[in-house]
Amino acid sequence: MNEYNLSDFFEACDDFINCKFLVAEYKLQRMLHILARNDELCSLIGDCLEQFNRDREFAKAFIQDGQGEYVCDMPQEEYKIIAFVFCTLVDIDNKKIDLVEFVKRFFGRENNPFKAFINQMVVPFRDLLAEGFGFPKLINARETLDEDEFSEDSQSEEEFEQEDEEEDDEQIEADTFKQVQKIAVQIVSELQYYDSNEHISNAIIVCKALIKTTDLRDSEITYSLALALRACKAKPVKFLVKELLDLLSID
Repeated sequence: MNEYNLSDFFEACDDFINCKFLVAEYKLQRMLHILARNDELCSLIGDCLEQFNRDREFAKAFIQDGQGEYVCDMPQEEYKIIAFVFCTLVDIDNKKIDLVEFVKRFFGRENNPFKAFINQMVVPFRDLLAEGFGFPKLINARETLDEDEFSEDSQSEEEFEQEDEEEDDEQIEADTFKQVQKIAVQIVSELQYYDSNEHISNAIIVCKALIKTTDLRDSEITYSLALALRACKAKPVKFLVKELLDLLSID
């Protein structure tokens, strides 16, 4: 069995933190694979788990607020944060928790639910482990700006204007795919409350495929999946399906 050093783990952890939602499950799997093959990490997390009551802490953290909205109320103790996030990530990797539904339910009120999940759960987990082994925190590392990002004085004004126009065109297309992804997440979230049947099961499968592939910005894939979703005839979400089809100009 190959062993990994601590720097391998923190590199994989940072990859997961900074990745797009499309590849999140793959990045998470790789991070946990490296963690499992490092004795120091396993020992530290094992110590945290010994004092951790999983069922009780999950019941305290994954709750509804006064308005009935689901929220994730993170524990305060450092060992509980490490154990709590570790157990959650392992459950996601083992498919006991569906990542799409989890992010939508507990972080859906944020502008970017996936980033909210990363920032509220994964970053503290990573930084506490980093602190325990003398590695720099990600938060501190992000405070240093790369000056090269702002040294574009050599470009002419015309080049800037041309690039701006091209970026605007790309942004219009990117926004469409992003909106398709958002509607697909809404559909999955809505259908989970209905008794499963063939139409609903097929619609969930198609929407999960949409969620995972829209970042590719491949029109053929997105249009094909949208047509497949229409064919599912999931009545509880017919208005959301129509909204998605209208967005793609599909009659």
